[in-house]
Amino acid sequence: MRIRYASFSAYIFTFVTNTAQVYAWGAVGHEMTATIAQMYLHPSVLPQICAIVYPYTPPKEPCHLAPIATWADRVRGLPQYRWASGFHYVGGIHDWPPSTCMFGQDGWEGRDGVNVLAGIANTTRILRDYTASGVNQDGFERVSESLKYVIHFLGDLHQPLHLTARERGGNEIKVHFHRRMTNFHSVWDSRLISNGILSTPSNYSRPLPYPADGIEDSLRGTIYDPYIRSIVWEGLMQEWKDDLEEWISCPSALSNQHVDQLRFGQESDPARWDNDFVCPYHWAKPTAALNCKVIFPPELDWAPGSNETHQAYELDTPKYAGKIRKLRILEKLLAQGGIRTAAVLNGLFAPEEARRSGLPLYINNISL
Repeated sequence: MRIRYASFSAYIFTFVTNTAQVYAWGAVGHEMTATIAQMYLHPSVLPQICAIVYPYTPPKEPCHLAPIATWADRVRGLPQYRWASGFHYVGGIHDWPPSTCMFGQDGWEGRDGVNVLAGIANTTRILRDYTASGVNQDGFERVSESLKYVIHFLGDLHQPLHLTARERGGNEIKVHFHRRMTNFHSVWDSRLISNGILSTPSNYSRPLPYPADGIEDSLRGTIYDPYIRSIVWEGLMQEWKDDLEEWISCPSALSNQHVDQLRFGQESDPARWDNDFVCPYHWAKPTAALNCKVIFPPELDWAPGSNETHQAYELDTPKYAGKIRKLRILEKLLAQGGIRTAAVLNGLFAPEEARRSGLPLYINNISL
């Protein structure tokens, strides 16, 4: 049977966006980030992760990070996990892109210590305690949940609208995309990803020419496999290959001057969850800045508390979606999320000799 391109495009668009409405980033974004991360794991790491996540009932199919990455959203609505809902995002006080971007300089919205930056710091601390001693005072279930949460939170950290509190991260901003009414958050959770899937050249439906065992073994025959191949080949192996070390680095200890400022209360410390091992604030700050630079278009620039009725602008246009695609902003964010997730997991679970020089990366069992 021959399928017309327009119908197939609508199928892909509906599949990706409907899936994302159930989860967030959406599910496809989290799965893509985790799949890229899996490609860069030390060969000993994935078996350890799977043993922690599935201690009693191993998955019927080969274990992958992608399904693990969506767990936190699948359980988010359950009463016993509602405590974690505030850890999926963060928003700075007085942050109102595109006119004003404030990423923690004046403090954070919401309850103190309940945001994605703290979530990453808390879960990595639990996991580091576990890997250092093999035991955890909170029990093995807490370790397993922390592992699933940190994989998910590192994905959330690279969705720009999870880094602003403006109108609930854009959920209250009505827009059109692909001639359909939606909200701005959904555009970044799923609809731009569906455009990326649709526009991926057909040659990426085949395995990459690179000796690709580690790459292809991480793929699961999904509709977004070609998109991942394009990000890996054009981005991680070419355009951004010299940036990977910078992506996973954390700044050195605070300067003495800065420490004195904090001690005497002269400024807040937006980076208080950062350390030498994991630095979510340092990693997220450039992404949050994109909200003022390019994520929020001028058409969405109205004053806080405005009671005016605002037009729902079409964003699936060359001016907006086309610009995002041309600058490869979405692809780079997915890649950064994957690389940082891999580095953190390697730093937690890779052999000690592999971790001595910092957070390591591997592909096809070769150290990068």
